[in-house]
Amino acid sequence: MNPSLRGDDALQRPGTDVVRVHADLRTMILDCTLEPGRRVSKTELSRLTGAGRTPLREALRMLQQEGLVTAELNRRVTIAAFDLDDVDSIYAYRVSMEAAALRVTGPLLTDLDLHELDRTMTLMGAAIERGDHDAFEPPHRRFHDLLTAHVQEGVRARMAIDIDRAERVRRVMHGGQHALDRADYEHREILEACRARDGVTASRLLASHIARSAFYVAAQLDPTYDPVLTRTVLRMVLGEETLETPKRSVGRQPPSVRDWREKEASA
Repeated sequence: MNPSLRGDDALQRPGTDVVRVHADLRTMILDCTLEPGRRVSKTELSRLTGAGRTPLREALRMLQQEGLVTAELNRRVTIAAFDLDDVDSIYAYRVSMEAAALRVTGPLLTDLDLHELDRTMTLMGAAIERGDHDAFEPPHRRFHDLLTAHVQEGVRARMAIDIDRAERVRRVMHGGQHALDRADYEHREILEACRARDGVTASRLLASHIARSAFYVAAQLDPTYDPVLTRTVLRMVLGEETLETPKRSVGRQPPSVRDWREKEASA
């Protein structure tokens, strides 16, 4: 008879590694392999990940804490849909926290940090020239991580969760080659301010860059929606009093991602 696996040994056994199962499911959600709003059985998730009941349950609990799924005991799991109010709150948090973090840590960026930022710009530029969105994503994420690399670890961990949730929406709603070109220009402005050790200018440029994504996503999902939290936080960061966006109709439901994709395909 084989001895029972305990502790760390059990976590390393195929199908029982909670960290791996969580990472696999998280990737499927973030790249929309598991589409927003989709209902899926735990049996299907177990088949996709090779996970047993206990590690799957723990992984789903972790994903639920991140706001990526809703799950009820012994029932199907629902992949979090794109909720406009949720998107607004995520981007508002990103604008406030990432701008504040860069304002504090921008002057602390080392020459090595700046060299690595340059390298990510080169990788993003090559992806942009090819129109390759998939190749653009890793250096893009690395660029944003480097900007706030010297802030407290707990703050970075919280920001990482919201970046992931925002990127899930942005990757589905990407604006084509024009959006990539615009992002490249904005990244270069931010990098120049960082080179000058100008934390104030860099933080304002970063806030505008992040908020622009929020405004674009909101306009694609529902042109009448007002991302009021993001707009208000951006105004506070920039010190401006007039940033207008269209107002939404109260109670109006945004289109689903599938509706949006069908609209794009027929355009």
